[in-house]
Amino acid sequence: MSITVLPPTNDWIFKLLFGDERNKSMLIDLLKSFVDLPEEEYELTFTDPYLKPEFEEDKMGILDVRVKTASGQIINIEIQVNPVKHIGRRLSFYKSKMIVEQMGKHDPYEKIQRVICVCILSWALFPEVKEYLNRFRFHNRENDLCFEDIPEEIYTLELSKVPDANDGKRVWEWLQFLLARTKEEFEMIAEVNPEIRKATDVLYTLSADPAVRAEYDMREKAWRDRVSQFHDAREEGIEKGIEKGRVEGRAEERVIWQGVVADKDAALAGKDAALAGKDAEIERLRAQLQAKAGG
Repeated sequence: MSITVLPPTNDWIFKLLFGDERNKSMLIDLLKSFVDLPEEEYELTFTDPYLKPEFEEDKMGILDVRVKTASGQIINIEIQVNPVKHIGRRLSFYKSKMIVEQMGKHDPYEKIQRVICVCILSWALFPEVKEYLNRFRFHNRENDLCFEDIPEEIYTLELSKVPDANDGKRVWEWLQFLLARTKEEFEMIAEVNPEIRKATDVLYTLSADPAVRAEYDMREKAWRDRVSQFHDAREEGIEKGIEKGRVEGRAEERVIWQGVVADKDAALAGKDAALAGKDAEIERLRAQLQAKAGG
């Protein structure tokens, strides 16, 4: 009986694949395909994916996969399938947390190691450019001078821009693995790289595990319920807004008509006053004529 292969772009499945010590060689091969680090740095150590809040009321971030290199540089890999707003601010928050966590009360600033954030996205974050791989560092746009002493770096990979044909980049192979959905697609890309072959086999094992599938289905249902609740709340808000608009519109209409009636009443009153003035003038002229006739 054939099984449906679980999507490696699901954040939980991605973490099971690349956040497992037993699969470290897969993660190393993926990172080597695009992250600019010396070969000796790829002695990776998995670390706690939870970003500790400094104060009780602070936000706590949860990262997909976080590792340290041989010299202590930190790499965070996150995958985002569903578009989210303010992804740049989110990454900035995570980077800042990972920098602050390195410092003790009396530690010197030179203790701070570089923080590298990798964000894999299913949508086009930068639709104005065709490149699916972009690297960001602090630099002066006028002369492209890089501020090397600022230990922050971001890589973005936009899956929606990855071409079907091999473009010669090593990372293309791994992105094709992430984009694959059928067994035929997985088998085709697994032939080009031993580590992708390993990743494919691990994914098959996960997909055949009833416990993993049950957890995956539960998480997908929770996400659908969350989206549905958001949609229902939005619809309810729109309906309330429409009803409120109707009520306010009717009230405003009443005010307008009251103003129209008041204006008409004022105009009629003005006409009545003018007529009264004319009547008084006519009576005055009549009195003058009678006085002259009597004389």
